[in-house]
Amino acid sequence: MVRVGRHAHGALVVGVPDVHAPQIAYEADRVAEALATDRVLTGSSATADRVAGAAREAGIVHLACHGRFSADTPLSSGLKLADRWLTARDIYALRLRADLVTLSACETGRNLIVGGDELVGLVRGFFAAGASSLIVSLWTVNDESTVDLMTDFYAVWKEGATKPAALRAAQRSYLELRPHPAFWAPFILGGKP
Repeated sequence: MVRVGRHAHGALVVGVPDVHAPQIAYEADRVAEALATDRVLTGSSATADRVAGAAREAGIVHLACHGRFSADTPLSSGLKLADRWLTARDIYALRLRADLVTLSACETGRNLIVGGDELVGLVRGFFAAGASSLIVSLWTVNDESTVDLMTDFYAVWKEGATKPAALRAAQRSYLELRPHPAFWAPFILGGKP
């Protein structure tokens, strides 16, 4: 069974909503409740420095915000926080202890393949920073369905399912409501199950 307390420093939930993704605030509240954490940075308090500092100590990191992938300069790919973009380059410099980092944003799982078949992007940045596993998206995500998908994932995981089984259960549950893959299939899990 997953208990937030087993992670050395609990969970951190970050949410940066705006007019294009207003449900992010609701997602942050529901995920924080599911993870039983009061370590929440939302809106203007979710600055790059605060998020980076808090993420270094968290066992679970959930980032709900806008994401972008830059094929021309993949190290400029990033997550939009309150004051600026937290780029893949910034993430490489973090030292994380997180068992799980969830990037609840658009296109966070996209990468550029460079010489030697190396991937460059947010995924590589978070793994290089020390994350054990990542949930990322392969395309643009739906603001409303992501709230339910993430809440269901954490609820099933906390009940004792493995991360892959919990994500699969959340996706299958949402598949029943909205069968088009755009709503239930953008997220994948990588790293240690």
